[in-house]
Amino acid sequence: MRREIAYNDLDQASGVNAEESLFVLRLKANEDAAYDELVRGYHASIFHVAYRMLGDAAEASDVVQEIFLKVFRNIGGFKGEAALKTWIFKIAFSEILNRLRSWKRRYRYATVSLDDNPSANGNGHNGPYVADSKPTPEEVLQSKEQETAIQRALSKLSSDHRSIIVLRDIEGFSYSEIADVLGISIGTVKSRIARARGDLKKSLMQYLSVQRV
Repeated sequence: MRREIAYNDLDQASGVNAEESLFVLRLKANEDAAYDELVRGYHASIFHVAYRMLGDAAEASDVVQEIFLKVFRNIGGFKGEAALKTWIFKIAFSEILNRLRSWKRRYRYATVSLDDNPSANGNGHNGPYVADSKPTPEEVLQSKEQETAIQRALSKLSSDHRSIIVLRDIEGFSYSEIADVLGISIGTVKSRIARARGDLKKSLMQYLSVQRV
């Protein structure tokens, strides 16, 4: 049986500011404009995290919809004891990690294709390798190869280590934010980052060595 997390009990004493408190009140009042604003503000980053964790754009898009449904259903119980961003990403990682566990139970493993582009989902996130000007065909190929290398290296990490790398090195979360989102201590965050970066570097170096042959 799938274990549901009591999201409203996950908050830690970070607090919200006055502007965010007002925004939460608008959400709790079921204001359509507030919901639209929430989706615009968080969709790209949540999709990008889901894609990096799952390695599949279609699955990422599907889980993002589930995440926002959970956010909308549970916003009435949001107590403001943690930042709204932290609360939302707790829900996001709960759903994403549940999806990963479900895959393992079904012996399903994600494969990465050069044609699988996380920005093709209309989420507005172009990723770290897309230039502002129109790239040459050679640059497009190199960008796709780099993207594939990163995603394959991430897929080799444990879900704990992958979560840390995605939040810290790709999304730029602070140590305290990561600790709040994942429900671990800052010390554990730091130790996992060190180990995860080492493992990720080894995988990328292996890929680069093969490319140079």
